[in-house]
Amino acid sequence: MVVESKQTIKDACAATEPVLSGRRFATGLLAVAILVFALIMRSQLTHGYLLEHNFHGGIDSPVLALELAGDERELRMVLGTEDPADVGPKTNPGLAIACLRTNTFEDFFFILLYTSFLWAFAGLFAIRADGSPMAHRWAIACLAVLTALFDCAENVGILRALGATHLSDSTAQAICWPSRCKWTVFGLALLLTGWLLTRSASPIYSLPSRRLLALAYGVAGALLMIGLMRPHVIEIAISVFAILIVIHVIGLLGPFVERSRLLRPEIPVYVEDFCNRKRQMRADVAVYSETTLGKRGETQ
Repeated sequence: MVVESKQTIKDACAATEPVLSGRRFATGLLAVAILVFALIMRSQLTHGYLLEHNFHGGIDSPVLALELAGDERELRMVLGTEDPADVGPKTNPGLAIACLRTNTFEDFFFILLYTSFLWAFAGLFAIRADGSPMAHRWAIACLAVLTALFDCAENVGILRALGATHLSDSTAQAICWPSRCKWTVFGLALLLTGWLLTRSASPIYSLPSRRLLALAYGVAGALLMIGLMRPHVIEIAISVFAILIVIHVIGLLGPFVERSRLLRPEIPVYVEDFCNRKRQMRADVAVYSETTLGKRGETQ
């Protein structure tokens, strides 16, 4: 039994031909879209939000500070004013509010991207050893939908605050509670994704890769739960998730790029009987690339 167990583990860890499927490619493209869109939003926020990052809870991100502001004072620290609707558009608070408004509208599309990725990734890896699907994917799909709903409710509260003539504690609570629900459900989705990877038998990633990724998802999910009490920890969890997205871009799309004809590496081919071919003026170098050799007819 021990020998069979060791052999099973060895077979699971052995390198196999990559599984190239449309679902894998689409999930990889979602990861690319998340990465590109997140970088665009972050760049806009860096250049558009010029107020001091003196936020509550040790948070550095103005968006996260706005989401988790528990009262009017914390909300005012992020916006730099008590009356966002009447602030001058050319002032630093006015520029910050305009930047946060743009970021919030863009976030509606970003919600669609990252929740779709969670759903697609679960469907890709929810496979048992016998090839049957796992029920975990539907649980993750439900959590993804709940995350999207809470995130949209949070964005509606943010837009109302950015257009308010006077900030209040109730304005902050209309943002804070949907945000806390969003991070809670998102954290559960990450934890469940980690558990799914430990049970998955998908051939897309090797067993060691699935175990390492499961650990990373578990860490990200646990950090989000801790962040409900210590808000600055959420930024660390977001960074871990961002690293996972980068890994998935490489892991999911790498085999497609490797097998692309445009990016296929040139394979050196040694010319047989080079000395005689040289005298007959049929070859001028001993090594050709496979493509060039085929064009020159040197293989004959």
